Order: sequence, then structure tokens, then C-alpha cells
Amino acid sequence: MNAWKRLNLAFLSLLVLGVAPVGAALAQVKVTAATPSSAYQNTIALDVTVSGSGFNTSAKVQYFVSGTTNPGGITVRQVRFNSANELVTTIDVADTADLASFDIVVTLDSGRKGKGTTLFSVTAKPSKTTPTYPPARDSQGFASNGGTTSATSRLYMFGGNKDGTAIGDLWVYANAGSSGATWAYIPGGTSTPYPRAYPGWSCGAGLCVAAGGMSTKYYYETWIFSESTGTWSQVSCGRRVLCPSARAGSAMAYDSARGVHVLFGGDANGTLVADTYTFNASTKTWKQVGGGVVPSARYGAASANVPAVGIVMFGGANNDLAVFNDMYVWNGTAWAAVTSVVNSSTGGTVPALWGHSMAWGATASAAGTGALIVVGGSFDTAWWQPNSDTWHVTFSSSAGKWQATWTLAPKPGCVNSITSTDPIVHPAAHMAYDAAAGVQVFFGGREGLLNYGNTVECR
Repeated sequence: MNAWKRLNLAFLSLLVLGVAPVGAALAQVKVTAATPSSAYQNTIALDVTVSGSGFNTSAKVQYFVSGTTNPGGITVRQVRFNSANELVTTIDVADTADLASFDIVVTLDSGRKGKGTTLFSVTAKPSKTTPTYPPARDSQGFASNGGTTSATSRLYMFGGNKDGTAIGDLWVYANAGSSGATWAYIPGGTSTPYPRAYPGWSCGAGLCVAAGGMSTKYYYETWIFSESTGTWSQVSCGRRVLCPSARAGSAMAYDSARGVHVLFGGDANGTLVADTYTFNASTKTWKQVGGGVVPSARYGAASANVPAVGIVMFGGANNDLAVFNDMYVWNGTAWAAVTSVVNSSTGGTVPALWGHSMAWGATASAAGTGALIVVGGSFDTAWWQPNSDTWHVTFSSSAGKWQATWTLAPKPGCVNSITSTDPIVHPAAHMAYDAAAGVQVFFGGREGLLNYGNTVECR
């Protein structure tokens, strides 16, 4: 090969080597789409995928109100290069961002840039409306605050399941038995419990306590709601602070004589437990206690404070699907078994129940004196049929031992004080008792996959 040919080949080789990178550097930058293509005002750290072509690792991205160089309240936190066809931008949309369409501009270090017009938009943040009526549910906590006058008596409902999903809202029911009966939603402040069903739940002395519960997991938590401030506070359960283990379906009630909440048993992540704790809500301290007869491990039992008797616990179920009809009383230091008999004038047998509700009614008995009201839940039958009976239970003692007399109450006359469409007490509805009005208040329930959301008052 002569010198001339060698010189020409060398020149062509250099030309080819030089043209390729220049051509790549001059490739056109295009911006074609953004996903998602919109956001609300006051959206923080939103990832938006910007699609197009000609991108490289030096790409910088800007958002401008269409046709301007005004960022309009959108700040780009970072840009991540995925490929020549895809960038991911993390953006903040200010609370006062312009309600407008936005262009997206991609600029490379080489100076090349591309713009996609009206690819993104900002819309007004949704207005926060305060709900006025509780959603349908089952498996919630529902308890009286112990108030004895219409001005002080309140019923508090927390959590539960709706369509198989745990919820975590708090509601208060006031003025039971009157035309002014109503539900009110309580926002709860900046710190509130996660959604949960089957919480241990009791109220008294101006404070309500939520212990445990479950949603996608069992909660190792204790929360206190203050009536006076309308806010929640959490107990720091841990190595240095004793709390009941993570569990759901515990029986819990407020012991007004001793100023503590009493919790028994529950389902501790699939294992039933038979331990007893008392909780002082003022000092935020739990104490594990024991003594006397220890009831067998169970979940779904119910407890109530019976004046001059103690905390009475009844029923529940075990992991073998056995449902109990045994009763115990906690006197502040120990559990003792209670003997149950049925009033011969009404007949029947002491029911085996789980998932039921109990409350003390000062004038609930047929004689106009106090009685423990036992309602709802499921019977121990082959199909766990819902219990539609109401029982009034009175107590007497002999030689230091308690006896409970069960009287089957007449079918209650129920009046629906919220909606006229559904005056029926449905299976799995929960009850709390308004002592000032002498009214049982039921809410919700479930049959199969259907949840109910009706409120029913019964005398």
C-alpha cells in the first residue's frame, strides 16, 4: 500500500472514531410523559417517572408552569437515572403550589435539552370533612365512661373491623334515650393508635384505655384517651416498662372502687393466655397480679364492674372451639368462681357465649333493682348461632361465696334513635349501657361478609 493510501485510511479511521461520540452527544432529548401525571397541593416526596429519550446520568429536571419559567411551587429533590428513556424525579408540591399545568424540562451537561409541555398538573388538596356517623363494623371496643347524669354520661367506641379490614377511629355517643341522641367523631390529636380490631377497651375516671388488638399483626401497645383534652397518649411498653404481651380479644373493665382497669387473657399471637393485669391510667403503669382461682385461658370473654361485688367476667372461647358459660369475680386481689343458677320463673339454661357484651344496669332487673345485663355474642352450637336473648343477672353471697341468678328478660322494646331504616340488633353488634338514661345502645354487627352500621337503643 502506497503512502497516499495509508494516509487516507488513517484519516478515515480518525474521522469515524471522532464522529461517533459527537453524534451521540448531539442526540435529541425528548420528554414525552410523566407518571403519575398529577398531584395534590401539599404532597411531599412524590416519585414521578419522566419518560422520553436521549437521557444520561447528567440529566437535570425542572418543572415550570406551562409557557413560563415559574416553578409554581414544585421543588425537585432528586433525579435518578434509570435508562436513556426513563428518569425518576422526587418532588415536593407546596401547600400553595399553582393550580395549573406544568411543562417538564430535561437538561444535560452537554447543553442539550428537551421539553414536554403540559405533562403534569397540580390540583387542589381535598378538603378534610369531619364524618358525622360511624362506618359499619364489628369487633370494636365499646364502653361507658361511667357518668351518672345526662350531662356526664358518654359511650366511647373505638376500632373494629369493616369488611375484614381493621379501622382505628374513635366515636362518642351522647344523650341516649332522647331526641338529641347523637354520635360525634373524635379526631384525637397528632398521635393516635393504628387501626385495630378486638382491643381490650374500658373507660372510667375521665380516661379510656386501649390494650393490644390486632390488624395485620398483634399489638404490644397501650393507649390512653383523655376525655378532658380529647387526645391520645401512648405508654412506652418495653424492657423497662411492663405491659401485657401483644394480644387481642382480652376481657377488660374499669374497677371504680380501686381506680384501675382489669384485663384478663386473650389471644397472644395464636396462643391463648390466662394472665391478669391491672392498669393505673393516671400513672400509666401495669401490674401483673394473681391469686385465688385462675380462669382457663380464653378470648372473647366479657367483663363488667358490678358495684359491691367486683369485676365480673363471663364466657369466652378456647382454641378447640369450646365456648364457656363459667363466671368469675375479681375482688382486687384474686379471682373466685361464681355459682350460676337460672331463675325458675323464666326457665332456660345459663348460656355459653363468646363475643358478647355485658354492663351493669342500676334498674335493669325485673324488680327494678340493679342487674348485670348480658346480651349478644354467639351460642356454643354446631354453627355458633347468634344469641338473641337478653339476660339479667343478680348476685348474692353466702359464706364468702358468690351466686349469680340468671333471669331471661322479655324481648326488649327497641327504638332506633339514629336511622329509621334498620331497627334490628344484628349478630355481633356491641352494646354499651348509658346509666343516666337506663338505655342499652347497640352498634354495628356482621352476618357473613356484610357489616352493619345501625344504632339501636333498647330499654
